[in-house]
Amino acid sequence: MDLNQTLTEVVLAYLLILSVVLFDLKTKIGIWREILPVSVSSFLQLLLIGSVILYLVKVSNIFLTLAVVAVMTANAAFIASKRFGLKAYSRKAVFLSALVAIAAVNYLLLALYGAVGILGVEPHLLIPFAGLLLAAGMRSISLFSQYVGDLLVKEAGVLEGMFALGASPSAVRSYILKRAIPLTTVVIRDMLKAAGIVHIPGVMVGLLLAGIPPLQAATMQFLVLASMLFSMFFTPIAFYYFLTHFGGLYLESLLGDK
Repeated sequence: MDLNQTLTEVVLAYLLILSVVLFDLKTKIGIWREILPVSVSSFLQLLLIGSVILYLVKVSNIFLTLAVVAVMTANAAFIASKRFGLKAYSRKAVFLSALVAIAAVNYLLLALYGAVGILGVEPHLLIPFAGLLLAAGMRSISLFSQYVGDLLVKEAGVLEGMFALGASPSAVRSYILKRAIPLTTVVIRDMLKAAGIVHIPGVMVGLLLAGIPPLQAATMQFLVLASMLFSMFFTPIAFYYFLTHFGGLYLESLLGDK
């Protein structure tokens, strides 16, 4: 291990973070309070998961591997639920809805890939792939929550008019989904457009460096992108369904909340 290079990389990373924090303080954008603790926890988490994967590879215990995936799922749901700012729903209802949605959508994909033989239960394969999907689901719920909150403010008159004209809660929910999902999925749709032209995705590069033929590397990378699209499209829809059907409140309450 080259300790000098490692130290240089860490210092450069924190200089970049510091530049963002200083500019944020100067312009009063207001995100530096989140960036500073997250930058530390992120680095520590990366060190931890690297050590965990090496340990799991040595012990080769499927139950420990699945336990790690379950902890990752719970953490993804917790982070996503913190972005949901509508007070009409309890934190417990939001967290449980996020947890069930992330697990249902992304475990379905993992089970499918296991059934067709694409993905095994080896920790060095399952944990990184599960991480990609869980992160996509988490990110989509966070974005969806933000867009729904903005939508309830900007289009409160439209939504109230729909209720006044007798529209059912399901019709209003459908209207909100049609407005929020395109915004939620814009990141992954741009990734699909740019893959291979603007950037070379990391999974493909790793496979090519490992000696995998270009066709096989490209198809695996395309599967990863398609999986992320599936996750970012269906996870917020599932989250929204569980929350509005089982959270105890409906959209009329949300309008009052905003």
